[in-house]
Amino acid sequence: MRNYQRLLVYGVAIGSTAIALMLSLWLEPFISPTIGAFFYIAIIASTWYGGFRPGIVTVVLSTLAIDYFFIIPRYQLGINQSEDILRLGLFLVVALIINLITGNLKYSTKKIQQLNQQLSQENAEQLRMTLDDRKLAQEKLQQQFEQQRLVMEMSQRIRRSLKLQDILQTTVDEVRQFLECDRVIIFQFYPGWGGTIVVESVVPEWMAILPLQIYDPCIGEENVEPFKQGLVTAKADIYTAGISPCHVEFLASLQVRANLVVPVSLGDELWGLLAAHHCAAPREWQSSEIALLRQLGAQVSIAIQQAALFEQLQTELMERKQAQVALQQLNTELEQRVLERTAQLTETNDRLQETVREQQQTQLILLEQAHKLELQAVITRNMGEGICLVRIDNGIIVYANPKFEQMFGYDSGELNGQDVSIVNYASESLTDENINQAIVSAVLQNSEATYEVHNLKKDGTPFWCSATTSIFNHPDYGDVLVAVHQDITIRKQTEEALRQSEEKFRQLAENIQAVFWMTDIQNQQVLYVSSAYQTIWQSSCESLYQNYSDWFDAIHPEDRQSVEFEIVEQMRTGQYDKKYRIIRPDGSIRWIRDRAFPIKNELGELVRIAGIAEDISEIQQIDLIKSEFIGIVSHELRTPLTAIRAALGLLQSGIYDKKPDKFKRMIEIAAIDSDRLVRLVNDILDLERLESDRTVLEKTTCNAADLIQQAVAGVQAIANQQNIIFKIHPTNAQVWAAADAIVQTLTNLLGNAIKFSPANSTITLSVEQQTDHVLFQITDQGRGIPAEKLETIFGRFQQVDASDSRTKGGTGLGLAICRSIIDQHDGQIWAESTLSVGSTFFFTLPLPGNYAGEQGSRGAEGQGAGEQGSRGEGGRGGRGSRGAGRKQGENDK
Repeated sequence: MRNYQRLLVYGVAIGSTAIALMLSLWLEPFISPTIGAFFYIAIIASTWYGGFRPGIVTVVLSTLAIDYFFIIPRYQLGINQSEDILRLGLFLVVALIINLITGNLKYSTKKIQQLNQQLSQENAEQLRMTLDDRKLAQEKLQQQFEQQRLVMEMSQRIRRSLKLQDILQTTVDEVRQFLECDRVIIFQFYPGWGGTIVVESVVPEWMAILPLQIYDPCIGEENVEPFKQGLVTAKADIYTAGISPCHVEFLASLQVRANLVVPVSLGDELWGLLAAHHCAAPREWQSSEIALLRQLGAQVSIAIQQAALFEQLQTELMERKQAQVALQQLNTELEQRVLERTAQLTETNDRLQETVREQQQTQLILLEQAHKLELQAVITRNMGEGICLVRIDNGIIVYANPKFEQMFGYDSGELNGQDVSIVNYASESLTDENINQAIVSAVLQNSEATYEVHNLKKDGTPFWCSATTSIFNHPDYGDVLVAVHQDITIRKQTEEALRQSEEKFRQLAENIQAVFWMTDIQNQQVLYVSSAYQTIWQSSCESLYQNYSDWFDAIHPEDRQSVEFEIVEQMRTGQYDKKYRIIRPDGSIRWIRDRAFPIKNELGELVRIAGIAEDISEIQQIDLIKSEFIGIVSHELRTPLTAIRAALGLLQSGIYDKKPDKFKRMIEIAAIDSDRLVRLVNDILDLERLESDRTVLEKTTCNAADLIQQAVAGVQAIANQQNIIFKIHPTNAQVWAAADAIVQTLTNLLGNAIKFSPANSTITLSVEQQTDHVLFQITDQGRGIPAEKLETIFGRFQQVDASDSRTKGGTGLGLAICRSIIDQHDGQIWAESTLSVGSTFFFTLPLPGNYAGEQGSRGAEGQGAGEQGSRGEGGRGGRGSRGAGRKQGENDK
């Protein structure tokens, strides 16, 4: 195979020389001054294909061929003239230079390809290694998280429960599940280093050893001492671990193949061991697994110490209770004896002192009452609250302390003897008598009443008080009401202001289109969410109050991880500004901008987070459309500008000053591209005016035939250049339309048909009046449009072939303008096509009697963009539902 390839490259060298020789002989009468050109091409081809050596062969053969066939005397080797020697030597030098340059270029190209391939392989390998490292890191992090969870859950169980057996059993169950081993046990030592299995977790297919009493004769003080010092043993295989045969036999009897053992200590004493057994096969224990078991061993020690302390406490409490019972019995017996001995003395003493006691008691009662009255008077005068006494029978104020008088603006003693109604604020619906009756009834029913009352100062200023009233039997006035008043006007004003503020906030939150929310970060609970949540998320607010995670469940899976990362930062700072997508129950996707700000207490601590989430889907869509439009327009503008600049640059350089034909051609190129640039700008402006409703179409009743004739007349000269014939079916249909706009639409469609139709072909125009509209059809015999392009060509700058803008002209906006015009007539436009046969463009216009929708269209100027958007969407929806067989559009193909 290798020899064949070597012979092939030399065969190519010989063949290319032969071809060059034949072409030179054939074309000698026409190109005799440049007879070596074909041989140069043969040298380049053979060198590029086979390398330097085949190129040398071609050089030698070409030199011999030129000498033999073209240098006189012909058909013999040898040169007589010095001019021929110079000519042949020059050819040989140029040929060798071409061979050298071509060979170096071929080598450089091959070297670049090899370097590119090597670089790609290295990048792929580095990417694979990076992904593997990241995956291992994630697995390690998850394992560390599970380990910490086990330790924390055990710590919590120790705090919540004092049942040692339950704590230990749950621990071994969870350790076995986490380590995925066959058995986990906790072993307690007895004196002499025997012991028993306290708890065990084992898979069903292996032997259970609970409650096995274990005595291993191989274990002595020298084996246990390292465990007292905190030794942890991890045996991957008992048969290769270097332990004594006696101990290997003992472990094998328990079906153990690999084990991991950590000590459980109480203070300085070794209480027992926590051991994990792998029975099926050897196992390498990981450092993280050893660390986990060491931590759990420490937690088991804590649980045992806690249980021991609890048992000791129970014992002490029992002993103390028994001692208290015995002491109580002794006290009872002693008291009984004392009572019996003092009963007689007490009886005699009581009789002697009975009379004296009665007299002294009467005096003490009188003295105590006097002191109480004096103390009450002092307290009443100096209290911070206002106090008044009002007789129940007639409502007269019999006493008011200084604070009460100051509160109501009266002088000292001025209120005494006045009716209580002078301090009550009455209105048409509530009289003084009603107020007094309500207070008296409440006090008589409950003996005390607390209420808020609207009072009146001496100068007529109303104010609010919180009052507590009770009944007191006065020695001079009988039953009186004791009312304690506290001015709460400021508090009432604050409450009213707060209520108004909350009402304003509620109205604002319920009426804005964005979602206002507030959360409690400590309880992970939504405190408030506005009703806009139901509109944007399409879920009820009640479900969010009940399940805090509903908000995050709706986030798009691709955005959820970044949002969760931002939420962690938000929990720390309270600040947050993130854009993400949500998936609503109906499957639709919306863009959300979510912003949060912190709410702190007096100490500056973050207690709540509030925020606003708004639907920015329309803004995102507008930005996307704007970016695409700017990119396309900049490209379309840059192309003619580049051509104009290049042409003018060549003219400015002066290289065509003496070449008038070239000079004129450069000016024509600049003029053609300038016209193209003007058409592009005009089409863009027309399209923007149409789609923004700044162009008002004045619609009238028009004859369809007249519109077609005007459009045909405008393009007839272009059609005549290609001998294209228009076949127009007669019609008397009338439409409700803006004549100039429809003529522009027909002109664009006819212009497209002419540009893409072959010479001597026919373009057919027909009009058909249907039930509620008139259908226009324009059929050509052009190259046709692929099915996948029938819809997209109605977009901006869309063409069937990207080269059409250069070869056929046009801006790529013609069909987009047609669609905008037909949309403003509440019509539809689409295309049907068969490749290599031709295309038919359809559009509909309303009948003159169906122009009520047009009046609504004019009114849309005052109703805003919302109605316009609704109308535009309806038009497009109509086209989509008209039929899957009628795809839309053949733009500037």
